[in-house]
Amino acid sequence: MKRWIVPALTAVVVIGITSFALLQRRAPSPATPSESPKVTLLPAESIALPNPDLRSGNSLEAVLKNRRTRRDFLDTELSLKQISQLLWSAQGVTVDWGGRTAPSAKSTYPLSVYLIASKVQGLDPGEYQYIPGDRTPVHALKPIKKVELQKALFEALNESSFRAAPAVLIITGNMGKMAEAYGGIPHDKEVYLEAGHAAENLYLQSESLHLGMVTISSFSEAKIKDLVTIPSSETIIYLIPLGIPKQ
Repeated sequence: MKRWIVPALTAVVVIGITSFALLQRRAPSPATPSESPKVTLLPAESIALPNPDLRSGNSLEAVLKNRRTRRDFLDTELSLKQISQLLWSAQGVTVDWGGRTAPSAKSTYPLSVYLIASKVQGLDPGEYQYIPGDRTPVHALKPIKKVELQKALFEALNESSFRAAPAVLIITGNMGKMAEAYGGIPHDKEVYLEAGHAAENLYLQSESLHLGMVTISSFSEAKIKDLVTIPSSETIIYLIPLGIPKQ
């Protein structure tokens, strides 16, 4: 009887090894992670903007020399490419940790930029919010409301620069977000300074594009919020009519 024990045990081991090998061959092998490019999903219904140009035929020195406030605009539409470049200059994401074209205290980035489009190629007249992205660029427009506001803004503000401006940018600041970055202590000054950085970027970019703009900071915020969809948590800092200058 004992002489059968060794052959039997050997047979059991062989059968076990064979079965395990067959199961391994049938089982799907783990998928190898692919090196696919990083894709940033746009928010629902967002409008992707053309990529910004990183070079131009204008020197920084020439743009600084020629920068002026322009208040009178031709009644001519702007291209989506021009709007894209302007929005990027104000708040575009430029590095993989989320840094933007304008500096921000403690990298808080409390600003939001809104576009009121009246005559922009490819866009319905209405309100849009610029979505720069967080750590990776999104660079898109989020439609808010389809509405014609050119005449309403002109009548509400009684400011000639709104009469024919094909587009208006609105820069707002979230004071609560900045205060949170400072442990709950209000630092509104930092938000206003940051808006100034973004506005200067816009001035230089508009000059480089042979466009014109004016920053307006004296207005009734209540009147603007009656016309434009701005969250109550945000303070309107600048209204910026822009377009092709008449001169």
